[in-house]
Amino acid sequence: MSAATTEASPVSVRSAADRLRELFARPGVVRIAGAHNPLGARLAERAGFDGVWSSGLEVSASQGVPDTDILTMSELLGVAASMAAAVDVPVVADCDAGYGNAHNVMNMIRRYEAAGIAAVSIEDKRFPKVNSFIPGRQELAPVGEFCGKLAAAKEAQRHPGLMVIARIEALIAGWGMDEALRRGEAYAKAGADAVLIHAKGASPEPVLQFLREWQLPTPVVVVPTTYHTITATELGEAGAKLVIYANHGLRAGITAVDDTFRTILRHDRTTGVEDRIAPLATVFDLQGMATQKRHEAEFITPFESRARAAVVPGAEAPSAHTAVLLDRQTAELRRSGIESVSLATSGDLPAQRPQDTAVLAGHTDAAGAVLELPASQSSATLLLSSDAYVQSEPLTRLLAAGGDVTVLADVAVGRHRADAVPLHLDSRAHEGRRLSTGDGSRVTGVGGQDACGEFAGAAVFSPKGFAALREAADKRRANGSTATLADLLIDLVEGGHQVGAVEIGSGWMELRTVADAEHAAGLLTGQEEVR
Repeated sequence: MSAATTEASPVSVRSAADRLRELFARPGVVRIAGAHNPLGARLAERAGFDGVWSSGLEVSASQGVPDTDILTMSELLGVAASMAAAVDVPVVADCDAGYGNAHNVMNMIRRYEAAGIAAVSIEDKRFPKVNSFIPGRQELAPVGEFCGKLAAAKEAQRHPGLMVIARIEALIAGWGMDEALRRGEAYAKAGADAVLIHAKGASPEPVLQFLREWQLPTPVVVVPTTYHTITATELGEAGAKLVIYANHGLRAGITAVDDTFRTILRHDRTTGVEDRIAPLATVFDLQGMATQKRHEAEFITPFESRARAAVVPGAEAPSAHTAVLLDRQTAELRRSGIESVSLATSGDLPAQRPQDTAVLAGHTDAAGAVLELPASQSSATLLLSSDAYVQSEPLTRLLAAGGDVTVLADVAVGRHRADAVPLHLDSRAHEGRRLSTGDGSRVTGVGGQDACGEFAGAAVFSPKGFAALREAADKRRANGSTATLADLLIDLVEGGHQVGAVEIGSGWMELRTVADAEHAAGLLTGQEEVR
């Protein structure tokens, strides 16, 4: 992740530990900044720091507890791991005194290494430690005991890249420079990849003295929290390799948030702080929303662009076997690729209703149901009349047809029922076979004699076609008249809208009478043979 973006770069074969070692191998000083969550880590990375320090002080403060080994290893590891996952720069973890003895250190190493942490820092204090800048108790562990922890850490690591930093607290505890150097040399010989010399005075001189007297090739890490007048470049020239600005993000945040909150209360509004706080666009950018939007467009079909379906009231709605038929119909819709299904009812819902089906309750006709469906839809809307049952194969063909308005038309040779809705099509018939012209059949008229097909209870609408259908439904409502889906289609045809047709010869049944419903339910449940 570069300093200019929150978008993650392609996964590299190099681990974070390898990248940190490369930084140590290059000329010049390495600078990292403290953070206590992924947002702070991203801010540090964006600002241009070489890495992130998972600060025990910052994490403890963010949880409202002192930095005295109160938080568990798992809690601190969770934060460090989340930061490592959020940035491309290496994360160095403050692991206090190692959370126990050598056994605990070995477990810690394996866990932090598996989480992608580049380096761990362990300080030579007794457990539980106290933050180095708090006056009072600063108990150091015996040199031999701490060297055992360091040797255990190097034994436990599985990847040679992970760096173990031994933090020397002799100056903090007031034990003097000779003790600091003696401990540092012992820790380097025990296997430490770097030593961190810690100090809490306002002058950098003790740290500079340590750097002058340090004779081993093991790199030295410094933390200029209190001796802040010296630059990182000057520390690098004096011999330091890594400079940690350990807690400045936390402290800056405390000041800024406190001032913002007090200003809001003082002015009784936020106007006075708006020009001093980050706009929401910056927050979204740091969250990685641009990347998520790209992934959404690439991998996720937006909800609005998925085809939807609704079962709307027909001319007759026999109550017999309603639950069974609705359940089977929604299953057929899902088999055809539709997951968003709405059910319009003119009365009570059946005791057992299809799973994951939205309800448009209290509608006596198709016009009311159409007007309740959300007008904003960027893909197809398929409507089914409740007085028909349609299987998935014709529904799939209907959805693939294209056009603004397309109906399902049964053109099987034979006598149509008296309650059928006749359709006139522009396709041509020859000895029982039909051929369409151009890019498909068109409906040229509805009703009357010599019709060549009948409406099979289903129609699909593009966003433009659905807008026209809503307009027709709205006119019906304004006139105080009810309408079935067939009535609305007739209005569209008579209004000059082009209506296409998908011609079928099977795959549907009428449900206009109780006998129809009983026959359909029997066939679908296997309790009646096909006649």
